[in-house]
Order: sequence, then C-alpha cells, then structure tokens
Amino acid sequence: MNKINKKILGIWLFFITDCIMFLCFFLSFYLSKNIFFLNNKFYNYRIILIETILLLLCSFLSLKYLKNNKKKYIFLNIFFSFIFLILEYKDYIHLKKLNLTNNYNNYFSNYYLIIFFHAFHVILSIFFSLNIIFIRIIKFNFKVINIMYSLFWHFIHIIWLCLIFIIYLKK
Repeated sequence: MNKINKKILGIWLFFITDCIMFLCFFLSFYLSKNIFFLNNKFYNYRIILIETILLLLCSFLSLKYLKNNKKKYIFLNIFFSFIFLILEYKDYIHLKKLNLTNNYNNYFSNYYLIIFFHAFHVILSIFFSLNIIFIRIIKFNFKVINIMYSLFWHFIHIIWLCLIFIIYLKK
C-alpha cells in the first residue's frame, strides 16, 4: 500500500470512528429527550439556519479550493468557520442566561456534548486550513491533503445536518 492510499485509508478510519462517536452521542441525546422534553422555543431557528448556510458555504469553498487551488477559498473558509463558532458561542450564552446549562439535566448535558464536539471539529478544520496554507507557503503541492481537507468539511456538514434533524427538528 503506498503513502497516498494509507492517508486516504487513515482519513476514512477517522470518519468511521467519529461516526460511531456521534452515533453514541445522538443515541444518548435521543434517550434523554424522553426524560426531559421542552418545546423548541428556546432554540433560535434563524441562527441555526445561518449556521447551516455557513457550513454549506464552507463545504462549497473546500470544493472550490480542490478544483481551483486558490488560497482565497481557504481564507474565506476560515472566516466563515469563525463566524459559525461565534454564533455557537452566542447560542451557548443565550441558554446559559436561561440557566439551561449542562448541569441542568441529561438532556442539556447531551445537547452540549454534541454541540461542543461538533464545534471542536470545526476548530480542527480551521487548523487543517492553516496547515494547507503553510504547506503552500513551503511550496509543497499535496493533492491528497487537499482531498482530505474537502472530505473533512463534507463530513462536518453531514454531521451538522444529522444534528439539526435530531436536536432541532424534533416533534
């Protein structure tokens, strides 16, 4: 097996383990929502829509970078990632003001675990983006790293869509 195949295999193994982790988190969340069920009025759906658009845009920009190999797409991706994280932080502050912290009950404990774990992946993608910029500065051209970068963004976006359906769009 050559180096390229090992890297691609490595990223897919990472995705598989992450999917298992998110699946466990989602299952735990689903089971806890039966214990504590609120109507959805404490969620700000406008912000959730903006966050979704931002992540879709980041996935699109990662594809544009993969196709055109221009740094501006990575910089825009980093910018929109930071905006996403700021909106997530504002959501956390909003819920904290309502005293709905992770210590409130299992529902919010699971909610914050999923949201923070997803935000951690967005932070990882920012570091991934900075790594690609650094690689370009030292004049390496790694097509495999670019593909992994794009795959990672699509993975984050797919997890976000699952998160929306499981957490925000429940009955």
